[in-house]
This record gives sequence, structure tokens and C-alpha cells, in this order.
Amino acid sequence: MTELDKYRKEIDEIDQELTTLFEKRLETVLKVGEYKKTHDLPILDSSREEAVIQKNTERLNNKAYEQELSDFYKALMTITKETQQKLMTEE
Repeated sequence: MTELDKYRKEIDEIDQELTTLFEKRLETVLKVGEYKKTHDLPILDSSREEAVIQKNTERLNNKAYEQELSDFYKALMTITKETQQKLMTEE
């Protein structure tokens, strides 16, 4: 196995963990969406989004990745808002 193959294997293992966590996060997002739907709350809570990004960038060990992590969470929250929107429009 080449060094590149080892790195790719490590990425595959990380991706497997990310997929499991992503699925778990979306399942929880749907619970939040149900709550918002029941209580007639809006999907977007921009102050919450900003807090999530800030909290997680503060958790970084390597601060050189702050912009990338911020971009990651922005993309993730776009997906979760779309997921909640689908739920809101269902009967």
C-alpha cells in the first residue's frame, strides 16, 4: 500500500464517521423542524447560526482552519434549512 493509499484509506474512515454523524444530525434537525412547525416558528434563526459557527470555530485546535470550518457549517446549515423546509411543506 502506497502512502497515498494510506491517506485515502484514512479519509474513507473519516468519511464513514462523518456520514454517521450527518445522518444523526439530520434526524435531530427533523425533530427541531417538527417543534418549529407545531409552534409556528420560522426555520431561520440567524443568531443561532452565528452562535453555532462561533462556538465551533472556538473549538478548533488549528485556528488556520477557521474559514474552512465556517464555510462547512454554513453549507451544513443550508442543507438543514432545506430539510426543515421540506418538512414544513408536508401535510
